[in-house]
Amino acid sequence: MGIFTRLNRVIKSNLNSLVEHAEDPEKLIGQTVLDMETEVRTAKKELISTLGTAKRLVKKAKEHEEEAASWEQKAVLALREGDDELAREALRRKARALSLASDAQSQALQAEGTAEKMKSTLDNVDRKIEDLKSRKGTLAAQVKRAREAPSTTPGGSRFGSETFDDLERMTGRIDQLEAEVEAADVLDDPKRADVDARFRDLERRSGSSGVDDELAALKKKLGG
Repeated sequence: MGIFTRLNRVIKSNLNSLVEHAEDPEKLIGQTVLDMETEVRTAKKELISTLGTAKRLVKKAKEHEEEAASWEQKAVLALREGDDELAREALRRKARALSLASDAQSQALQAEGTAEKMKSTLDNVDRKIEDLKSRKGTLAAQVKRAREAPSTTPGGSRFGSETFDDLERMTGRIDQLEAEVEAADVLDDPKRADVDARFRDLERRSGSSGVDDELAALKKKLGG
């Protein structure tokens, strides 16, 4: 999500330059547009990558579910041959495959949620870029007038421009998006992966009764 940090830096830096420096405002607004477009193109590549990750995880979940079904069939075969221990091992592997399927599905949902937030933010940025392009001359004139007028607030005057105000609010929303995604990110969080692995280990060690129950149910089904 570093792309949003860079996008925020572009917006904040150029807005500050408009307030504090005597550069040609129309030229600086034009450069802001170019910088934002560059960052948005990079962000859209990241969005496509995130969507690809979600699709791969959905496929992985399906593969684990199919593996679980295969292990159940093997457990049935072992029971028919009278090998309870082999059937029990097959059911343990089925439980493991189902756990992996659940993890992959959870991560897929996380990736899809991340992609949706990214898309919403990028759509908003795209609209602001088009607004800056269409109003570049008008905004530059507002900046010039604001620079020439006496300052009414500490640190400089405000432009009174909806576009500039929206851009400032946007940087806050982007910051919030980045914080939310970082807090919930399970795809690149080694601590989360370690915790998940430890819980899976606990589930395996404490799941023998569940395997025995399933084994008994299969026996009853086959006997019926």
